[in-house]
Amino acid sequence: MKDKSTTKKIHSLIDKVYRPINLLMAWEKVKENKGSGGIDNISISDFEKVMYKELDTLHHNLKNDTYKPLPVRRVNIPKRNKPNEKRPLGIPAIRDRVCQQALKNRLEPIFEPTFNECSFGYRPGKSTHQAMRKIYREIINGCEWVLDADLRDFFGNVQHEVLISKIAERVSDGRVLRLIRQMLEAGYMEKGKKHNTTQGTPQGRPPKKVCLKGEFR
Repeated sequence: MKDKSTTKKIHSLIDKVYRPINLLMAWEKVKENKGSGGIDNISISDFEKVMYKELDTLHHNLKNDTYKPLPVRRVNIPKRNKPNEKRPLGIPAIRDRVCQQALKNRLEPIFEPTFNECSFGYRPGKSTHQAMRKIYREIINGCEWVLDADLRDFFGNVQHEVLISKIAERVSDGRVLRLIRQMLEAGYMEKGKKHNTTQGTPQGRPPKKVCLKGEFR
């Protein structure tokens, strides 16, 4: 990441997260991304039928600090090119996906400018093709070594306190930090049993792009 000494710290953010227009933007992205529902068995189409009511309820829950995320639904899917190995996928309830996307809408503009220009993973407007072009330019400029490495189960081993402390370097809004902690510690359901999550993040994430379709009220 770039030098944080000259970056501004955000003190009030939660009101931007639960703003109705932001929740509607978040819902549009969740709907666009499709996917199945969580442990409450509510699908995208089910949610859409009562969308205005659900978004209004989410708005008031976040505003009044009464929002509680549900545990994610855990499924195990085969790893690409490794059919004998599986990776866990956490599927949040649609309502929780909307909340996650609403939070992402507000956090991404804060953190995105601080990332290094040579970082390409999980960033809006970045691609593997751009990363390859960067590598090619480095080779042309005389670099001779290429390191191909992977962190084993990175997302499954993320330390919650370390992650939250890094976010707190830019965001001091306690309610936002508590909301992130709630999401991290919501746990997961597998084979009818709830499991706590003391580390790691669910490997299911909101989509990257954001669109604007008016305000609900």
